[in-house]
Amino acid sequence: MKIEYDRKADILYIKLKEAKITDTRMLGEDVYVDMDSDKNFVGIEIWSASKNAIQPLSKDIAQEVKATLQKCA
Repeated sequence: MKIEYDRKADILYIKLKEAKITDTRMLGEDVYVDMDSDKNFVGIEIWSASKNAIQPLSKDIAQEVKATLQKCA
């Protein structure tokens, strides 16, 4: 797996495996999946990534860290 982030375009791409992409489909607003000829996922592209992926993940991580620190106190 390989993760790439284009700050200027605010696009996050998660490459799941090396394969020839034969189809791209919209999964939801701002989310696209690349598939191979067997319809297996090859990659996931997230547009407006700072809003749709990075901020939510950051909040989840912060909550986990806070909960862990409270257990240690």
